[in-house]
Formats: sequence, C-alpha cells, structure tokens
Amino acid sequence: MLNHHIDDKTVQNFFDYYYHDRGMLKWQGFMLSDHVSALRKEHREAFDDSFMYMDFQSVHEELEHKGENHTKTEVTYVNDDGNKSVINGIVMNLQPNQVTIMTEDGEMVLSIQQILIVQ
Repeated sequence: MLNHHIDDKTVQNFFDYYYHDRGMLKWQGFMLSDHVSALRKEHREAFDDSFMYMDFQSVHEELEHKGENHTKTEVTYVNDDGNKSVINGIVMNLQPNQVTIMTEDGEMVLSIQQILIVQ
C-alpha cells in the first residue's frame, strides 16, 4: 500500500498546471437528441421579437420599396406549421394581398398576412 503525504500546495499545483477540465464534453453522453431538440426549441421561443412585427400597411410599403429598387430582402413569416421562418430573396411581384419573392430555390408566394418582418 502506498502511503503518500500530499499537501495542499501539491494539489493546487496539479490542478493549476496538469489537470485539464473538459467542461461540457464530459456530459455530452448524457444529452439525448430529444433533450437537445427541446433545449433548442426553448431557446428559439425565449427570444421574443414581437416588438419588431410590422403591421399590414408597413409590410406592404416596405415590400413595394424593396421591389422598386430590386434589393435583396429578408422576410420573416409564419409558415404553414405555425412556426416562424425566414427567407431571403428579391421581390418579383407585389399584389394587394400577396407577394412573390424569388429565392435561390425558386419563387415563393406569401400572403401579406403571413409576413411579420421585412428587412
């Protein structure tokens, strides 16, 4: 049996210079994908951007401005699942109640009512 006398100075020296705490890495095996998904969803929902939502008139005016200048537009909208989504593209056609936006994946038609933010 080894009987070593280890003082506080030796222990402190070990932790200061030799021991490497892996932080969260040592706990990753305990996180199931369901837990990670739930945490990400909770984080997304925790961010409240409702103060930035635009009214119908403001959305229409901003889309009209972006369409006239053919500038890249970022649109945050409520998708068919009821979740917020973001698309980037150019306003191709603006009608009183809907807009057509050309994205990298093709054309997308949105109702003005679905749109929350235009940037």
